Amino acid sequence: MTAFVIISILLHLVSLAAIAYLFLKNAAPGDEIEQLLKKYTTEMNEDNERLLRRLQPEQVQTPKHTFESELAQAAGKVERQEKGYEPPEPVGENEARVTPAAQALRLAQTGKSTQEIAEDLTLGYGEVEWLLQKHGRR
Repeated sequence: MTAFVIISILLHLVSLAAIAYLFLKNAAPGDEIEQLLKKYTTEMNEDNERLLRRLQPEQVQTPKHTFESELAQAAGKVERQEKGYEPPEPVGENEARVTPAAQALRLAQTGKSTQEIAEDLTLGYGEVEWLLQKHGRR
């Protein structure tokens, strides 16, 4: 019976050693990933710094605005304002709109028949007759 107890204790020690080994081995990939990410970010920072150093000489210095240039711009604005605002001419709004009823009445006053008015205005005979009756002509 003591042999079984000794074998059991040895198996427990071996299993604990195996568990500890697997635990340490399992923790290692997290450290590897962290190291890879740190390495990647440092490489990116170095690349960005190299790019900035390469681009800085190429940047063109723009001249600063001087008082004279600002004064000239302000004078130009004043001149444009002095000319005043001239609204654009409306196109086609000044023309009188002639309705078919007005055209029919005008043609009736000239002495044309209802049939002739209908042909001239490309309206139906009944429409022209109705328009003339509505406005008290004929």
